[in-house]
Amino acid sequence: MIVFLFGTWGSGKSYVGDLIERECGLLHLEADVHFDKPMVNALHAQTFHQLDLTDYYNRVVSDIFRFKSRTNNFVVSQGVYEERFRQLIYEVFEPEIRFVWVKTENQHIQRLRLNQRSEKSGNPINGEMLAYMQEYWQEPQIPHEVLLNGPKLVEHAKKLLQHWGLCIDWES
Repeated sequence: MIVFLFGTWGSGKSYVGDLIERECGLLHLEADVHFDKPMVNALHAQTFHQLDLTDYYNRVVSDIFRFKSRTNNFVVSQGVYEERFRQLIYEVFEPEIRFVWVKTENQHIQRLRLNQRSEKSGNPINGEMLAYMQEYWQEPQIPHEVLLNGPKLVEHAKKLLQHWGLCIDWES
């Protein structure tokens, strides 16, 4: 099974993916790392929404196929702001994919997370870009679960995975 975590930047997708990898041993593919120079430049110029991201999402699909050749069960985290690309991924991997919308309701915390990650790792996506990109977020229409990044995040993630028959031995 492929657990696909999606949501806006700084919502906690990578955190949840790393948590699942650590607690369950499922490999985690962090697909947001594929931003190339033109994409980063478009973010800074606030023209990102004008880019044709088809090739980018074809690379994401290829990466998922590569992971699939190594293991049956794994987790992917990627923003996927546009519904048409979620639909593309869903159609390619259905019925073995489960989408999980990782949400946080506090944009201040999201901006802090993005700024900390940017300072720590050199990630080009920072808190200033969040407001710009929020305008282009499309509500998901594909089948999905919602995981709210809050005090009960770990408990809810654990229940969701166990419901799907994954990570039965998750103790913490």
